Amino acid sequence: MMNEVPVGWRIVRLADVLSEPLVNGRSPRPGEGGLPVLRMPALRAVTVDFTQSKSSDRVDNGHAILLAEHGDVLVGRVNGSHSLVGEGALVDGPPAPTAIPDTMIRVRVRPDVLDPRYLANLWKSPVMRRQIEARARQGAAAIWRINQRDLADVLLPLPPVGEQRRIVGLLRDQLTRIDATTIRTHSALDQADVLSRTLTARAVRGGLTDTARVPADLPRVAGAGDGALPDLPERWRWTRLHDVAEVTRGITPPGTQEWNPADTDVSSLRVANVQRGHLVLDDVRTIRLPPSRAEAARLRAGDVLLTGGGSIDSLGRGWIWEDQLPHCVPHSHVFRARITTHQLHPVLLAWHANGLGREWCHRNATQSAGPASISLARIRLMPVPVAPVDEQHHLVAVVQAHTAALNAACAAAERALEVAGRLRRNLLERAFTGHLSPPLSPSGQQEFVL
Repeated sequence: MMNEVPVGWRIVRLADVLSEPLVNGRSPRPGEGGLPVLRMPALRAVTVDFTQSKSSDRVDNGHAILLAEHGDVLVGRVNGSHSLVGEGALVDGPPAPTAIPDTMIRVRVRPDVLDPRYLANLWKSPVMRRQIEARARQGAAAIWRINQRDLADVLLPLPPVGEQRRIVGLLRDQLTRIDATTIRTHSALDQADVLSRTLTARAVRGGLTDTARVPADLPRVAGAGDGALPDLPERWRWTRLHDVAEVTRGITPPGTQEWNPADTDVSSLRVANVQRGHLVLDDVRTIRLPPSRAEAARLRAGDVLLTGGGSIDSLGRGWIWEDQLPHCVPHSHVFRARITTHQLHPVLLAWHANGLGREWCHRNATQSAGPASISLARIRLMPVPVAPVDEQHHLVAVVQAHTAALNAACAAAERALEVAGRLRRNLLERAFTGHLSPPLSPSGQQEFVL
């Protein structure tokens, strides 16, 4: 809640500075040949990103759709994330007529009282986020919503128009510097990720050795599209996943009607927990299973987890379980690959799964209108390169030494991004509470027209 503002400022409701009533957009049907329709990611920056749009089958007939016009501020009224609902951005000269979807609210203000650029920057500030998140409500399917009535009542710190424009100019200069640093840091992180993936991909295919290479000679099998397998060094070999690992599918959680007091609570890893090269364990669900079933599915250190369902992009990624939780089982859309007779280092299998193995999973996946999936029988057929056992530990040690240095640099970059985020939030907080710089002198202030 805003209690104090500088001399000459006022606190007003959004409803008091509107030139037209708030209105929801209208979504034309998806199709081709009609006007583009904005998508929610278009609101991420201060100004609307018109490249974030989709096609529709409607043309402008003057009343069936709502067009984004210069000076409008568009606000997202629904989102699956509490921190993203109510995002807003300024329409700054749309390149072509573009429709506002029904997931957005159009805000049109009186420019003689409130500069739309000031409002767009204010909308990105903690001053507004606190109010929007306090007013947002979670409805069906865990979707967060904010309506016109809620927006009409948000409070705006309102200096004179001249001061508004000066604040916008100061923010533009300082935010440009922060944005440039952030862009460079993200670019460095992307390059480090590409370098790490290239290094591990070359390692698991023997690309770090100078020995002679021989063509792949893995026999083809029915039900698997291997594509062209790369040559391997001498003494290396191609084999199938089921020849080096025991592969099982995770557990389907029982229904509530199957509840038994003798069952035990265990953690269950879902597809979202298994990422490429790491596990995300800050949101792990718990399920109840009969003790014998829970023990049979229990993960052990060294198990390689592979995703078997979800979006096509998530299919086939994986990483290694290292007993991070005391008793954990994989979900039904996650496969457990347990290396047999120490034939292959688990790290080498995980690196391969996230590179060539993932591409193989995409090629061999089944996908209808919804999520993609790969069957247990098929993933057991994944081609796997195997180095001589006496080379594997040395190979892993060499690559991990290089990736450790990359990971340290990436961690420093991530910390820099956190600092940049705090700087941005602090800058916006100060700007809209009158502490960014001294305000205009009283003689330079304009009168309010309210």
